[in-house]
Amino acid sequence: MEYRITYIDTLLSCNFPKDFIPKQKKEIKSKFKFFFRLLNGDRNIYFEGLANRNDSFDPLDFLGSEHGGTDLQYLENRRYLRL
Repeated sequence: MEYRITYIDTLLSCNFPKDFIPKQKKEIKSKFKFFFRLLNGDRNIYFEGLANRNDSFDPLDFLGSEHGGTDLQYLENRRYLRL
């Protein structure tokens, strides 16, 4: 699976290079058509992005363990649904 991050919570943004989001946005192609978000245990949104599939735990596997993300949701029919 491939995905790109379009938003990082301000509490976590200091852990990433300042140009991380602009670079990620430049790499978004037409194949990235599934919106997702990664939340922590308190239901705060830590990351948002676009993926080329809506059935993979890759964003949670990669970002969740290191940054405390516990819930991965994909946008379907204008609602975010937990995977």
